Amino acid sequence: MDLTSKQQSVLGELTVDWKTPIQIAERLPQAEGNLSDVNETLIGLVSAGLVQANPTVFGLYRLTEDGMNIKKLDKSNFDS
Repeated sequence: MDLTSKQQSVLGELTVDWKTPIQIAERLPQAEGNLSDVNETLIGLVSAGLVQANPTVFGLYRLTEDGMNIKKLDKSNFDS
């Protein structure tokens, strides 16, 4: 799967723990840490099945198993 640089950055900040878009945006470089861009990117990653939205608490996201596998395969792009 080909991911954009924003998708790679957001995916790189996610783990199996639930995070809010604000928590993700705060960890991204300023150019990519725009909250609306992070939200838009998260929606795309959810649609791709790489990120899961919390079904009971609105605004929390985490990696799915597929997302973890993509992140592991492309680990070199996620180094801080």
